[in-house]
Amino acid sequence: MAERFYDVHYHLFDLSHPNLLAFVLRDDLIDTKTTRKILGSFPFILKILPLWMVNLFPARVTRKVKEYIKNDAKNLRNLLSVMEGAIEYHFLYTEYFLLREKKHFGTFRGAQYRKLAVCPLLMDFGYKNLGLDDCFYNLPPAKPIINQVVDLLNAVWFYFNFDLIPHPDKQGRLKLVRTVTPPDEKLFEIYPFLGLNPQNYDLTEIAELFDKYFRNYEHDEDPEKRRGKILSKMGTVRADLEDMITRSREKEDADYYSYIFAGIKLYPPLGFDPWPDDSTELEKVRFLYSECVRKRIPLTVHCSGRGYITSPHASEFTDPSKRWKKVLSRPEYKDLKINFAHLGTQFDGSEDWQKTVVDYIRDNGNVYTDCSCQTTDKDDYRKVARIMDSQTEANILFGADYLINLIWSRSYNEYLDNFLTTPHLTERQKKLMCEINPENFLFG
Repeated sequence: MAERFYDVHYHLFDLSHPNLLAFVLRDDLIDTKTTRKILGSFPFILKILPLWMVNLFPARVTRKVKEYIKNDAKNLRNLLSVMEGAIEYHFLYTEYFLLREKKHFGTFRGAQYRKLAVCPLLMDFGYKNLGLDDCFYNLPPAKPIINQVVDLLNAVWFYFNFDLIPHPDKQGRLKLVRTVTPPDEKLFEIYPFLGLNPQNYDLTEIAELFDKYFRNYEHDEDPEKRRGKILSKMGTVRADLEDMITRSREKEDADYYSYIFAGIKLYPPLGFDPWPDDSTELEKVRFLYSECVRKRIPLTVHCSGRGYITSPHASEFTDPSKRWKKVLSRPEYKDLKINFAHLGTQFDGSEDWQKTVVDYIRDNGNVYTDCSCQTTDKDDYRKVARIMDSQTEANILFGADYLINLIWSRSYNEYLDNFLTTPHLTERQKKLMCEINPENFLFG
């Protein structure tokens, strides 16, 4: 039995976290197939415009949309079922279904992995109502990422201090009980990434974030020391919004919130500019990269044509051959560890972004990519096999993009199983992607 399986691309969401407008308008939630299915219910659709139809038959259109969500949109309902649950139960809930299956993970005889190490990627959705001048409530609150950090810390604390068990009295229900399981016997190890968009902060605030969450990382001499410190903090830290703002715990213990995060998540479609033209913004971004090099903090950056898109410059900021080239071509950032997620996939059929990412990998051992959300079927791993050769195999990572992958997958269990049983990758390639490469990326 191997020790750890790493999923470097994981999400911890509830419905309060995303920018809901960006969530609802994701083109993979309501796509052309969905639209055709709904509109196909009207045999005269080709003869009149949809807008006319909506005006003439509003009740009928509304009913058809509701029928689609109720009867056909199983994946959407599955996703929302998880997202509307209490965030504190997230890891416990996911663990329950993984262990119930007794297939690949756990301590039972025949399991392949004892531990499942996941990297929840927080996303800096920014000031969600900024720019909505036609709304009455149009003044954004401060601290855009702080609530997600609080929820993450409490979810991790709940996971290591409680268990979910079948309810003894209510069939089909689960019951929360105090755990009797030692931390090192829990299934999950949790290595989060802090979501950050420098545009939402001034330079002093960014420096404070690094001091708060990444204090003393520059003194870690070896990978095991870094991982050991994060492991020792897992499940020991609780947080609330008041303390995050007043920083009272930090006044008593400056290291209280350090060694919670393993890395930083960047998201260009939400407005992160890898190399801004504005000198003030550029100074903040350069500070971010320099600190990540100095403290050996890995970055994961969204690199696909889909996702939460709110910026009109989403494609330009995401394209790895443009502004990212200005970053990676500078000698001061040669040691910057960066994972261009999603295989650099574009959804117009072009492979330009993927070719750029693969070229970066061949030239720079600190550049990685992951397969998150691109491999919902066993046969999808053909696309991974095509780019995996002797020059790239050490820099390709497994990622599931759970729970967003529930748009296409039946469950997290299924996504993991597809990877472990696909015939299109050798056992050695799988081991590299889910064991060896992630440890080098996260802690090496």
